[in-house]
Amino acid sequence: MFEQHHDTTSSAAHTRSILLRLAAITAVAFALVAASVSAAPTSLKASAPTPTASAAATTCAAQIQKGSKLVDVYENYYKYAYKKIKGTKKYRKAIVRSRRKLQTSCTRQCVRTKSKKEKRYHYKTVKVKGKKKKVRTGKPYYVKVAQPVYKTVKKTVTVKKGNRLVKVKKKVRVYVFEKCKISTSSSAGAPVRVTLLNGSVANLDFGAFQRVAPVNGTLTGFIPGGYKLNQDNQISLTRGNLTLGQTNVFIDDDCHGGQVSAAIRTGTPTNINLDPTRQSISTLQASGTVTATAYTKIQLPLELRNDDDGCDQPYITTGYTEFTQTFFLKGKIQKGLGLAKLNLVSAPDPLDVQACLSPGSPTSPCNNSALIIPLPIIVSTNLLVSVSVG
Repeated sequence: MFEQHHDTTSSAAHTRSILLRLAAITAVAFALVAASVSAAPTSLKASAPTPTASAAATTCAAQIQKGSKLVDVYENYYKYAYKKIKGTKKYRKAIVRSRRKLQTSCTRQCVRTKSKKEKRYHYKTVKVKGKKKKVRTGKPYYVKVAQPVYKTVKKTVTVKKGNRLVKVKKKVRVYVFEKCKISTSSSAGAPVRVTLLNGSVANLDFGAFQRVAPVNGTLTGFIPGGYKLNQDNQISLTRGNLTLGQTNVFIDDDCHGGQVSAAIRTGTPTNINLDPTRQSISTLQASGTVTATAYTKIQLPLELRNDDDGCDQPYITTGYTEFTQTFFLKGKIQKGLGLAKLNLVSAPDPLDVQACLSPGSPTSPCNNSALIIPLPIIVSTNLLVSVSVG
């Protein structure tokens, strides 16, 4: 009885010893990767898009609800233009009034409205002295109409002063914006489904070595107001899940005198979800250019080979760690393919991965914060997608 208990205790101690040694070896490997990434050439450590580009990517055309539809909101503004002088071939610089779509934040894209009773009358056409004229008939009636909500703010605006444009600070009345209430199930929005096709990959650059990981899954969303031909269309991506295929990270030939295998690989499932706290937007431009800003949350578990003793044994699974990443993608609609096969790429961007070395379920969070190790890498994507509208 005592001997059996002693064997069990020894076995448990041996397992703990191997796990601790594996953790130490893995920590050293991660540290070497971190050092190699920090020492990588500037060309490899590509920075994220500039703030201006990022801001432009997350700006959307303002919309207002008209009945069951969402329509674009326009604003008037002054600009310089060259007008032809009548009777000559010469041009002169002039100030003209123009109209453009009002831009606002994609997260609060719709103008807030309030319901108000409006008095209306019935009319009929009658002849008065041989001329047709509309006259009121009967009692007035009231209908509920949605009116935009405004607020007064002080901001810098461009105004016309004589024959030049100047910027001044003044109090102006602006719309109050809110999150659009119309959803994908509404007739006012055209549903959109984005499916990743075979060949979609994430390129992982660890500095000393590179890996290519397959990506698959679908995303869904909608186009507020419906799809518009020969115009820019903005897709609000609302939900969906992408998964990263299992990928060998650290590879060696320590098993059976030279057999190549992975000491550490990504676990299953590795989920890439849209961040529900931020609004991911894709734009299909009339010119054929497609841009997308995707705010994601990544859940990464690992699988660890139990040192040299685990060559023929199942891998040890770990809990997942969760971290965020923003992807800025761009592509061009190809003639003959349309939206059936669209190539979207994102530039190399640093990604601060948090790797869990504590054994656990891959569908549960890491259960030991002391065994979470930072692993900086550089990630880029090359995605093949099919976009279906309606």
